[in-house]
This record gives sequence, structure tokens and C-alpha cells, in this order.
Amino acid sequence: MSIVYWDVETFSRCKLKDCGAHVYAADPNTGVFFVCFAIDDSEVQTWRPDDPVPAVFAAPTSHTFVSDNWTFERLILKHKLVLQHGFAPLTLEQQDCAQRKALASAFPPELGLRAEALGLPYRKDLTARRAMLRLARMHEYKDPATRERDLELLWQRCRSDVAMTRAAYNHPRLRPLPSEEREQLLLDAAINDRGIGANVPFLTAVMTLAGAELDAANLRIAELTGGTVTSVNQPIKLRKAINALGHNLKSLQKRSVAAARAHQPEGPAGELLELRQRNTSTIGGTASRLLDHTGEARRIRGALRYHGSATGRWSSPGAQLHNLPRNDAEHPAALVAAVLAGDRETLARHGDPLRVTSQLARAALCAAPGNELICADLSAIESRIPAWYANEVWKLQAFRKYDATGDETLHPYRQIAAQMLNKAVLAITKAERQSGKCAELACGFGGALGAWRKIAGDEDTRSDCTIGAWRTSGSSISGTA
Repeated sequence: MSIVYWDVETFSRCKLKDCGAHVYAADPNTGVFFVCFAIDDSEVQTWRPDDPVPAVFAAPTSHTFVSDNWTFERLILKHKLVLQHGFAPLTLEQQDCAQRKALASAFPPELGLRAEALGLPYRKDLTARRAMLRLARMHEYKDPATRERDLELLWQRCRSDVAMTRAAYNHPRLRPLPSEEREQLLLDAAINDRGIGANVPFLTAVMTLAGAELDAANLRIAELTGGTVTSVNQPIKLRKAINALGHNLKSLQKRSVAAARAHQPEGPAGELLELRQRNTSTIGGTASRLLDHTGEARRIRGALRYHGSATGRWSSPGAQLHNLPRNDAEHPAALVAAVLAGDRETLARHGDPLRVTSQLARAALCAAPGNELICADLSAIESRIPAWYANEVWKLQAFRKYDATGDETLHPYRQIAAQMLNKAVLAITKAERQSGKCAELACGFGGALGAWRKIAGDEDTRSDCTIGAWRTSGSSISGTA
């Protein structure tokens, strides 16, 4: 079978980065500039909307079709090229994704960076990229000649991308996917096309709550600063206002604010710090992004990427389904109803309303009517495999006992957290247990302070020295667990 390498250039009022390929392709404002394609080693050809359908797209059964990010091309084909321009549908089985093949060999997902890493004689043209962005976003040109120049640049970019995709796809450093991984790739595409149900009323209520909390905080900040600061999101002005009240803050990042508040400052400075800390929650932005990725069917699609990590695990570009906060405080599920009702008073009984709502974020995902949503996970897989390879006997024995009994006090995450925090195992809370997991993820794969900060985030206000001591005490932890 011959291989057809292809790329599509489009335009829309819809923003691809904000809403994802599924919503973008289905949007009625989305259209196609042209399709560039090459059959095997032949010259790159071009189809434009007024042209007849190319033979390989009119009768595609004897060809395999390769695009760089097949999610986008597949959906443009389905929603635009087939329905509006007479292209024949393609089965999933006769398509392949050059980007996923590259990811499976730990090469960059971005085509230009991949070509550079592979030593290929192709580079992305920044001028052509800027032209692509103007055209894709339906920029209103005052000079028709300027638009024609941009279209020429876009066409050259599309032709180059086809050639670059072909060269990278066939490079010997990119291993072919084994049959079982190919099956996983097809399953990944099917899962992404099906998506997961979005609890739209909940997401809308979260955005409303976050907006109201931010408005109230901004009003109070303006009162406390005499109008010199009008928003919690003016960190430079806000830091100057706080420092004028006797502090010496270098930044208003979460760790800095938490450290300053630990000294229990009083008066306006203390209140300003509290307002900053309370209103840096990202739950409103998370709800907005999830809503943007929700189509008319109220499903979030395209939120997973196979081999998104060099280890082969899935990642979650766009709508970050993998990073939704945990309910470590074990807030009752009944509080979801309080969010839906906009009942701030009930939420406030359990703590700061935004932080409480953030820990309920997984309520954003739901089963369709008549269905049940089942969540499954591999238990502590990030800890078990390194322990197996390193022959870390104590940990393997702890996992065996934990698996046999279900006794949470035996879980290595909890035992490590107890040693790190110098507390009894039974006294470790659910949230503190995460410290043990952070240690595994950050240090179990050769990482150090930088990895810890990236994984634990700014919520962890402990000092660099403390974290360094925990890392170097790994042998003593394992010896006493």
C-alpha cells in the first residue's frame, strides 16, 4: 500500500488552543484553505476548495494516510472535507500519526523541534508562522496584496510540513510501533473521540463563584490601599503596598505569601496577604478551560495523548483531566450541591469557599444519563517499579502486606511521609500522605529539588534545606520503615 503524507491549513473564529480540535473542527465558522499531500516519495501536491477531489482522497482504500497530529486532520476530514467538499471518509485503521510515533521514541511532539533533533534539513519559518496565525484567526487585512503574500507563505509552510513529516516519519531513529502499541494508539483515538461527560452546571457555577470572590477581593484591596491597587492580580503594585506597611517581600508567589502569613501579620498588611493567598486559586480558570473544551454534546474530547511522556504514559494536553485537585480534606459530596446552588455560606463553614470548591473539582466530570462513571488506577505504580528494579526489599514487602490486608498504615507513601514529617504513621493525614508520593515521583527517578518543586508546587512552603535533607535521608527512611 502506498503512503499519503498530508497536512491541512484552516481558518476559524474559534480558537484552536482554547477549545481543542474536536470543538474547533465542528464549529460552523471553521473552513479550509488547502490540503497539501505527497504519495510515497513523489512531489508535494495541493488541493484547494474549488479543485476536484484528488484521486487518493476520492478512492482511499488502497492507501495509508499519515499526518503529523492525526487528531486535527482526522476531525477536519470528518467535519469539513467529507461533508462540504466530497472527500471519502477514512477508517481509523488506515491512518497513522507521525507525532505519536515520534513521542513513542521520546522525540519532541512539535514538528520543527523534532526535525532539528533528528538532524533533518528542515526548519520552521517564523515569518510563515506569523502569516499562518493571521490567516487562521481571520485577520482583517486592509491591503489585499498583504493577504495574498500571507497565503503564499502559508502554502509554502504547508508544503514544507508535508515533506518534514515524511522525512521524520521514515527516520531510522523512530521505531515502528509494535502491534500491541498500535492497538493502544487506536484505542486512544477512540477514547478521545468518545470523550467524557462534563458537568456543565457545576462548571458554570464554579466560574460564577470564582468571579464573585475575585470581585469582592478586588473591592476590599482597593479600600485597603486607597485605590492604588485595584486587583489581586497586580502583584507588583500589591507587593509595594504590603512592603510599605513594614514588610520586605521579594515576590507574591504562593510560597512567599504563605511564609509571610506564617508570622501572623496583623492589620491591613495581614488582610492584603490573606486576600492574595485566597484568590490565587486556579479553580475558576480550570472550569473555564473545561467548558471551552465541551462541545454541544457536553463531552470533553481530545483530552488525552498517548505516549505524551517519554515513559509511555498518557498526558493531558489542553483540558488537564490528569491534574484535577484531590479532595484531601475529605469534604462531603453534599457540598457539590452547595456549589450548584451558589451557597457560599455553606461552603464557608468548611473553609475558604474557593479552596473547598477546588477540592471538589472532580465533580466536573460525570457519566451520561443512564450510565455509571467508573474510576480505576494502577496502585502506586510509580513506586513499585523503581523498588522492583532497585531490589528495595523493605518497600516490596510493605506493598505485599498492604495488598494482602488493605491496611493503609502499611502503605509506603504513608510510611515515607511519617519519616519525613517526624510523625507517627497513624497521625499522617490524607494530605500529608501526598508528601510521600511527592518524594517518590521527584526522587525515585533521579530528581532532586527542582523536581520536588515542580511536582509539589507552590503549595509546599517547606524550605529547600528541609527537602534536601529528606532526599539524602532516603536510606535511613527505608531502614526504619
